[in-house]
Amino acid sequence: MKRLAFLLLVLVPALRAEFETQSIAGTVVVIGWSSTKIAVAVDSRGFDDTGKYRDDICKIVRLDGHSIFTAAGNIIHARDGRALWNAQEAASAAFKQAQTAGSAPRLSTAARSWGDHMVASINQALASDPSGSMLMLENNIFLTGVFTGFENGSTELYQVEIEFDSDTRQAKEKFYPERQRRTIHFGALGRNEIVNEVVADKTRFARAEQRKWAASETNIPARDRDARWAIRLVQLTMMYHPQKADVGGPIDALEITSKGIRWVERKPGCNP
Repeated sequence: MKRLAFLLLVLVPALRAEFETQSIAGTVVVIGWSSTKIAVAVDSRGFDDTGKYRDDICKIVRLDGHSIFTAAGNIIHARDGRALWNAQEAASAAFKQAQTAGSAPRLSTAARSWGDHMVASINQALASDPSGSMLMLENNIFLTGVFTGFENGSTELYQVEIEFDSDTRQAKEKFYPERQRRTIHFGALGRNEIVNEVVADKTRFARAEQRKWAASETNIPARDRDARWAIRLVQLTMMYHPQKADVGGPIDALEITSKGIRWVERKPGCNP
């Protein structure tokens, strides 16, 4: 399983008033990252356990004015109208706890705390709902959480992978701090194949799309170009991915720098 923007997993809807027994959704989250900037764009489609979709899902969790959380995999496991675990709520709680404790760095502390909490919660769910818990797995992984933002003078990005240990029959975590880059690099979580192809710029299709972008980006304000390229990569996934029915709806996009979070596109009701 490749890390960062190369995770072939799917995202689920945010917590709702009434929980569904199992929820799985398709998504694509595009991330561009350098030492001075983070650009993120994501679709809005989510599916419930009956296969019905909705296009109003908020897949980016704002942690504070400089930090966000997103995830690949199943982010909620509910049974009989009750959530056994919810990754988005746990991420917000972990970050608030790190803030209250005055932990430094907060993002790293929150990411590790979130991982510990998710392992404990998923192991409880494995005991109380073993069959339902196993439906949460894809490629032997429950989910991967991403904490990213601007902290202590530069960008930070941490991934915590929650996987299933077939030997112990328990959840376990892997923590990955990502290396900073001087120039911005793009990739994707979820339905990532189209994004990876275009970014690699090796196929005829990729080169054609890169040429189109080079011709059009001169008409885009310089400060918006990275976020707009992330949006374009989401759009290409919606248009050309073999499982394009899994992605759709409005695209939310933002940029994080030392000045904080700047939304470029945001649907109503998501992250004030």
